[in-house]
Parts: sequence; C-alpha cells; structure tokens
Amino acid sequence: MKLQYYEMMDDKSKKYLLYLIEQVLPQFTVSELKLFLEDFSNNLKNGKKSSKSAKNYVEIGNDAGKLADLSNLTIEELKLMFQIYISREKNDKFSIKWRFYQYLKYMLDLDLKSVKVNQDLNPDSLIDLIVETVEKEVILILCYDVLSIDIYNKAIIKINEFAKEENLIPDRIIFAVGKSFRNIPIDIPIKIINKELIPELWIEWIEENCPFNREDLIIVNDRELKLAGFNFTNIEDMLNYIFRYSNGGQITIYRQVDFFTEVDEDEPELELIWKGIMLK
Repeated sequence: MKLQYYEMMDDKSKKYLLYLIEQVLPQFTVSELKLFLEDFSNNLKNGKKSSKSAKNYVEIGNDAGKLADLSNLTIEELKLMFQIYISREKNDKFSIKWRFYQYLKYMLDLDLKSVKVNQDLNPDSLIDLIVETVEKEVILILCYDVLSIDIYNKAIIKINEFAKEENLIPDRIIFAVGKSFRNIPIDIPIKIINKELIPELWIEWIEENCPFNREDLIIVNDRELKLAGFNFTNIEDMLNYIFRYSNGGQITIYRQVDFFTEVDEDEPELELIWKGIMLK
C-alpha cells in the first residue's frame, strides 16, 4: 500500500488512520507492538544509555498468533505507523530498523529461533538486531539511515568489540540502510576476531523509474569494477561513472540480478547490458 504523505491527507482522523494501519500486513503481535511503542518513546527521549551487552537485548516476536489491538493507540502513534509503513516518509534509524524487522521475519525465509532487539537509539549503540536461526546461525544486523564509509569502518570496530565481549562470532552481518554511498567495500571480506566473512548490504531506497533493480550488481570487464545498481538513475549516469573510474578502451558491462539478497551456489547468471569503446 502506498499513499500520499501524512501532511497532505485530507482525512487525518483516528478512525481513518486506524483503518489504514489495520490493512498493513503482517500485523503486529502484542509483544511486537509493546516493544515498538517503547522504542518510539525512547526515540523521543533521544535514546537511553548505550547497551554494552547482548544480555540487555529484548527478545521479540515469540508470541505468534497473539495479534495486537490497535484501537487504543493515540493519534501520534497511529501517525507514526502510517509514516513508517504506509507512506514510508520516515527514514531515520528507528524507521529503518522496524521496517527491516518485518522484512527479516516474513520475507527472508529464515527458520528463526529468536530475534533480540536493541532499543537503544543512540547513534553510538551497538547491533540493532541479533538473530539466531534453528540451524544455530547467528546474524548481526546494524541499521542506519545513511551508510558512509566512516560509519562502516567504525561499525566493523564495534562488531569486533561486541564479539569479543560476548564471545559471539557471527555467521552473517547485515547492514540495513535507507541509502548508501558508492564507496562501501561490500565485496571485501571483513575479519571478526579470527573469522572472515562478506558483509551484506540491504538497501531500502528505491528511485522511481530506476533502470536497475535495487538488488542488481553492475560488473565492468568481468572484474575491473563492481557497482551497486541502485546508485544510478539512468544508463547515461552509469556510463559517465564508468568512464571516469575505469581504464577505458573496450568495455563490457554486465548485470547480475538479485546479487544483494539471492544466495545461489551455482555460477551467477550475468546479463550483458552494454558493450563499446571508451576513448580517454
């Protein structure tokens, strides 16, 4: 469901907002709504004291089937849910985290054992979500409105500190962000204590009429450049970027579909999208 921004709505009554929020699927459970509202309250207070331990994280979503009653929500709370889940006009850390939680639980097809949420919204707080699957896979999720290289590098340091303190080495690390700069080295392994793994980047921002899917990877001359498709709003923009940062000459450009979310042990399928000569 996609509607206009809240301030442009003609009808902002509680009755109408409640009707719209009740259309959002999947619906909140009782425990999910409770933690969501607590998180909202902490957000208004600019966060609590930073959590230093995984023991302070709260388990969420273990009451499947107990759907929450939204009728007692205030206008402000309904407005918040509208802006996060329907108009999607809110794109701060809080909103990204809660939208990704729904995506994680209902879209990634994981056999979840537990999900723990960090309610500390301090920018210097640690991991936002700690996920454990039935197969004993541990996934650490960090949420940001915008991911820059400085934030990324600091996050790797924080993850190592967290892993050492908790004696917990993750199997996967996911950066869930609204937008990301192009220079994030997503194809370079990071070392967490004594284990190397490739971090995953979940990008929420979708540009209207973008020529590439938000999960597409653009590959130039097999290995010369690897770029995220969501960075480019048109083909000309992409070609200008490649001309600037490649060695020029004979250029072939491929697209690998669903690179950022699809897991496939087979050789990935590449689609040739441009071939030519760039004279520098």
